[in-house]
Amino acid sequence: MKSLDRAAVAVLLIALALLLPAGALLWLHLASPSDGARLPSGGPAWQAGGVVVVPLEARPDGLQSGDVVVAVEGRSMEAWGRTPFDFDTPPADWKFGQTVTYTILRDGHTYRLPITLGSYPLLPILAEDWGAVLSAVAFLLVMAFVFFKRPDETAARVLFLGSASMVSATAWSFGLQIADLTGKTGFWLYAVTTVGAYLLVWISALHVALIFPTRWPPLQRRRWIVTLMYAAPYALLAIYALVVWSNTATVLDWLNRLGRMIGVLQLVCVLLAMVAAVRGYRAARDPVSRLQVRWIVAAFLVVFLCAAVFGMIPELALGSPLLSWNVLALVGLLVPLAFAVAILRYRLFDIDVLINRTLVYGVLTAIIVAFYVLVVGSLSAVFQSRGTLLISLVATGLVAVFFQPVRDRLQHSVNRLLYGERDDPYAVLSRLGQRLEATLAPEAVLPAIVESIAQTLRLPYAAIALKNNDQFEIAAAYGLPPSNLTLLSPSPVGTARQERGQGGEVLRLPLMYQAEAVGQLLVAPRAPGEAFSPAEERLLEDIAHQAGVAAHAVRLTADLQHSRERLVTAREEERRRLRRDLHDGLGPALASLTLKLDAARNLLARDRAATETLLLELKTQTQSAIADIRRLVYDLRPPALDELGLVPAIREHAARNVSANGLRVLVEAPESLPPLPAAVEVAAYRITMEALTNVARHARAHTCVVRLSLPEAGGRPQGSPLQIEIVDDGVGLPADQRAGVGLTSMRERAAELGGTCAVGPGPGGGTRVVARLPIIRET
Repeated sequence: MKSLDRAAVAVLLIALALLLPAGALLWLHLASPSDGARLPSGGPAWQAGGVVVVPLEARPDGLQSGDVVVAVEGRSMEAWGRTPFDFDTPPADWKFGQTVTYTILRDGHTYRLPITLGSYPLLPILAEDWGAVLSAVAFLLVMAFVFFKRPDETAARVLFLGSASMVSATAWSFGLQIADLTGKTGFWLYAVTTVGAYLLVWISALHVALIFPTRWPPLQRRRWIVTLMYAAPYALLAIYALVVWSNTATVLDWLNRLGRMIGVLQLVCVLLAMVAAVRGYRAARDPVSRLQVRWIVAAFLVVFLCAAVFGMIPELALGSPLLSWNVLALVGLLVPLAFAVAILRYRLFDIDVLINRTLVYGVLTAIIVAFYVLVVGSLSAVFQSRGTLLISLVATGLVAVFFQPVRDRLQHSVNRLLYGERDDPYAVLSRLGQRLEATLAPEAVLPAIVESIAQTLRLPYAAIALKNNDQFEIAAAYGLPPSNLTLLSPSPVGTARQERGQGGEVLRLPLMYQAEAVGQLLVAPRAPGEAFSPAEERLLEDIAHQAGVAAHAVRLTADLQHSRERLVTAREEERRRLRRDLHDGLGPALASLTLKLDAARNLLARDRAATETLLLELKTQTQSAIADIRRLVYDLRPPALDELGLVPAIREHAARNVSANGLRVLVEAPESLPPLPAAVEVAAYRITMEALTNVARHARAHTCVVRLSLPEAGGRPQGSPLQIEIVDDGVGLPADQRAGVGLTSMRERAAELGGTCAVGPGPGGGTRVVARLPIIRET
């Protein structure tokens, strides 16, 4: 048990204060003489001329249930009703064994009954309402256990306070007696418990709905809302009491109206609590919060279905419940137990299966009971209650005929409620296709897929991880991931992995495109420890097949965007380099030439020798500027391509720069190539130069062959690729070779044009570089 802080101690003291009035009322009833009757708690007790009484046991004095007491000892009940509010009037002082005369109204006639006061009938009261009293006490004990286990949990505090209020409010079972009106003290103790504590039960229920499992955001920013929530019902009741007091002729009518107002306030709290509960469930995105809510929902479902099947429906149809309300009240203990499990041990049981079975068989039982009662009642009315056994057999046969279809229909509806549309794969795939058609932005495709999967199948978490080199990176996710979620290496093609961790199992399905793993689909089960069924795995695999194509398209789009960004970056870098070379190199050189020309002109008439020296310097500087211009032009586009063409330029470079190192380079190409786009020529030339440079520096090769080929060169269709193949007989690539600047540059140049560049071992050893550059001409 944890230590209590100030707030927890305050809650404990308030709970004890709530229990004191109920205990005091019980002690007062046991210590005071009683007439053995009480005012009805569930019906109208206050009437214009008197109060209704219900004896708790058979009485020899003739007092009956439903009698209206209009006067006691010759004094009207209206006068006695004013006694608790008149502090100057002394209370009645009655003794055990004393006979008091009641004037009662029964069936329109007035009678005077001598009532002998005796002991308080506690045992008959407990026999009448033992279920409600026991449930309230058990509720308090369970919530006290939770409170002392988790005193720092706000929901535990509020539930403990509400359970203490419930126990205090069960003072209505003790009943308000005539002696409480005449003696004053009992009336006020009863009012404190059945009005003050009773309202607090429903206010605390609203408070719990606002904070459990997730707190309503405004409560965190505005603490005064909680104070207002607790004070407003009492303030409204007080205002209503004052307004009605001045407009009511009798005290008894005023008390009757107050009772109706309490019912209205209770209904408002219940409706607000239901709205808050729905909000809390929708706001609970994480699996833990949703699991906690499921426990509460399961408890209320069981309680409601039991009350409907065994209580309300039979009572409406047959006049009495199948089980007594005391027994049904014990079923209400599931609510505090569910709260205890939700707060302390929410991961202990498989709650989804429990909810599923409860919904199916609870609703099915209710339908069967209602149908049976309807058939029996209808046939009995038609045949004037003759042949009761035959009518029962007919009703039973009809129930048996409709049982299985109704059960199948209910099971399908409940499965759809809890598990989504897993039983209708076509609908899932169709909805996913519609969602993808409606998604226009490429960056919204993957989020739309995981959101559709999670919402359609009621999953707490779904994500898509795309392959980046040898690792996976989450590209889109919906919901909160389980704890200890790690991204694994790619699974074998076409297989699914299921990983177990503290956060539960995560099913991983590969996203394939043309036998290539482009990513993974990660889905978490609905509850920790719950595995996916084979049917669900097949459905998820079908979804993964569709998502693989979309993931590939998204990755291509991302690669295209990345390539565009690189192109823009490269263009701007090239512009900056040209600007720097022109501004810092060629510009100052030309400016210097201008100044020196002016100086030479000034010296021409005076000093011919100095002029000649200056002119020689100008010539040298001009040649240097021309060289800079040629270098800049060459960097923009190799001049050999314009002067010689692609194939002769490659041959010249191989003969001048590579063959001189002892390497024999052979260039195999068609006699003539058709005109190629400038970008293709530059890319082919640069890739070939980079490959030959690598061969000369690293391959230790004797021979290198460069092959250029163009399929259907004479009348090729648009888009046929230009293929460049460089093969050497050197040492080949090392096992731990990593792509350097040169290899990366070749791949990027090919990718910029939509082509490919592959580097690998040659057929007879050495290294082989194959680049394919598509040729697309504008029409």
